[in-house]
Amino acid sequence: MAVSLGASAAGGAHEHGVARLSLVQDDTTITLGFDSPLDSLVGFEHAPRTEAQKKALTQARVTLENAAQVLTLPAAAACTLTSVDVELPFGEPGDKHAAHADDHSGHSDAEAEYVFDCAQPTALTQVTVGLFKAFPRLQRLDAEAATVAGQGKSVLRPAQATWSLPAAR
Repeated sequence: MAVSLGASAAGGAHEHGVARLSLVQDDTTITLGFDSPLDSLVGFEHAPRTEAQKKALTQARVTLENAAQVLTLPAAAACTLTSVDVELPFGEPGDKHAAHADDHSGHSDAEAEYVFDCAQPTALTQVTVGLFKAFPRLQRLDAEAATVAGQGKSVLRPAQATWSLPAAR
């Protein structure tokens, strides 16, 4: 993934139920990066062993690829999605090698990157996150932003899923 803010994606602790969300603004381009333990999304971190686990992994991919389901930007910012990149362990759905992926005892993460082009980036004052509804095991999002208005951090939870971005000073 191209987006990371310091320790956010590079060295943060692997904690089930907790994920990271970063937002970086470069002129009119807004890049949002999401990094989560796989367990927080599907309930396991090993190669899928059952049909139910295979289905859960496929559904997680489908959900993460649907940017409109996981992120809502203010209409006034006039943002257009330009790319989505989702990386999940254990191969692509339907990959005959996915079932034979190394079943390591370590931790597995899911990552997604969403890139938007916003005609009115100054109107990007908040992001509403649908990740909690899509993934009920997810209990906290540690969010970091770097925008032309400044830098900021926030903690999002299921009851508070709207992220207020740094305001221009």
